[in-house]
Amino acid sequence: MRQYLRASATAFALLATISLSSALRAQGGNQPLTQQQQQSVSKGLANQPTDSAPTGYQGQVGAKVPDSMTAHPMPNNVASDVPATKNLLFVKLPDRVLLIDPDSNAIAEILLVSDTTGSTSGQQK
Repeated sequence: MRQYLRASATAFALLATISLSSALRAQGGNQPLTQQQQQSVSKGLANQPTDSAPTGYQGQVGAKVPDSMTAHPMPNNVASDVPATKNLLFVKLPDRVLLIDPDSNAIAEILLVSDTTGSTSGQQK
């Protein structure tokens, strides 16, 4: 009986830890990218085709991406330059890049992109 209780307690603790970790990540527990990382991502995605968004769509950190938008895997060159983006997806729009958490399909971060240089000018939260 004690072994059963001990095994159950261990399993519960493990599941609680996993749930807490997932919840923190979904609430933005990951550190935002630095200005330099944002610029590296923007430059690395400069040659990627631009996607379209529903009319008037702006997106917000934490919101799910509409089904009409397709998120793409992060290119290897970007993931190697900015390891924090390795497991993220992206949607490149004309004026911003949405970094997407593939587990929740929610926007993890938004990088604003300059129309002329392709460099980032900040992030929206």
